Amino acid sequence: MPVSLIASLAKHSRSRPAGPRLTRAVALPLLLALAACAPDYNWREVRPADPAVAVMLPGKPATLTQRVRLDGQDLVMSMTGARAEGIAFTVACAALPDAAPERRERVLAAMRAGMLANIAGTEERADAVTVPLIDTAGAPRTRLPAMRVAVRGTVQSRPTAMRAVFVGEAGRACQAVVVGENLPEEEARLFLDSLRLVAPAG
Repeated sequence: MPVSLIASLAKHSRSRPAGPRLTRAVALPLLLALAACAPDYNWREVRPADPAVAVMLPGKPATLTQRVRLDGQDLVMSMTGARAEGIAFTVACAALPDAAPERRERVLAAMRAGMLANIAGTEERADAVTVPLIDTAGAPRTRLPAMRVAVRGTVQSRPTAMRAVFVGEAGRACQAVVVGENLPEEEARLFLDSLRLVAPAG
């Protein structure tokens, strides 16, 4: 990922069109630079069209779409996120070529492994949870099986913590990630608990 693109995202916090392929090794720096850092928490619900999610973020969101390689496949991933007090809160969904459950599970596993690798991390805890699926009006449809993990690792030799949820639905695989030093557990829990996937209309 070109440094100029990351710097531009951090400075301007606005959408960018699809660009060069994003590899696993630079996924975390991109997430960390996705939005300019706010001095404190100013929570609001956001519902970007892409990724189609509803989630609470602690500041003005930025969005980005990039090509990524997961499970040996080139996929388009859409991300939205914000930062507050040096902590990055991001949601990303990769569009899959079909709704095959086996493919979706492999891509989710690749996402999880990639985020672990990005911080040379070790999972301290992994729990099976559920994430709501809602319609475009906000009405609940069902609850989707998901995995929630707590990770400790390092970024540039600095201790780093991560909390994440991995969930898939139909032709998409999604992750919600909180990462940073001195991770605030209450804010991380608020963010992850607020995640809902939005089903397409029709």
